[in-house]
Amino acid sequence: MVKHIEMLIDQVKAAILEQKNAELSALEAQIDPHFLYNTLDTINWKAIERGEFEISGMVGALADILRYTVKNAGGETSIEQELYWLRQYIILQSAKAGKEMLVRLDVPDSLRGCRIHKLLLQPFVENAIKHGMKHKEGECRIDITMRSTESQIHIIITDNGTGIAASTLAGLNSQELENDTEYAGNHLGITNVRKRLRLYYGEQADIYFESRPGSYTKVHLFIPAVPAGEGGTRA
Repeated sequence: MVKHIEMLIDQVKAAILEQKNAELSALEAQIDPHFLYNTLDTINWKAIERGEFEISGMVGALADILRYTVKNAGGETSIEQELYWLRQYIILQSAKAGKEMLVRLDVPDSLRGCRIHKLLLQPFVENAIKHGMKHKEGECRIDITMRSTESQIHIIITDNGTGIAASTLAGLNSQELENDTEYAGNHLGITNVRKRLRLYYGEQADIYFESRPGSYTKVHLFIPAVPAGEGGTRA
């Protein structure tokens, strides 16, 4: 009986220690983002003091991106906020690619307050920059257009890049290839978006691609129209 009691006491001590460590880890997780934001803010001011305004803009864009992605990841936000975040993301990707990306938005004010899941559009913009613009010469442009169609929002992301080969385009538009390991590995971002669309919206969402090699690529995304003040998790 004494040995059993001693064993129970040891288990309680271990549980208390584990709980304390978990609490410390949680506190550290809360501190780290603030430390990072403050550090970026310091770097930003030093860049401004030295007249490095391009670096300052990049640091500011990175800070905005981190705040946006860390806070309630996977939750909902307004289309207005999602577009703002995308512009910051494109600024950094442009600097990384060494090419200026012109962004044109055609989004009615009536849709800007509607709810959308965070980072839903990012994989398409990333693909446009990494693949469509990789060997593009001259002006690089991304157009984002949104229109309401009955109970849905039709989102079109267009780039004037090098386009997609017919065989690849057919694969992107075939949901049957989602379970193909090789396909999923080569198009991980698109595969994940399809899965997220099903989880978020079920059969109410759809996506398809169109492209002309050497000319353009368009992504057509259909999602339910969720007005401001409705929907699930908030950003």
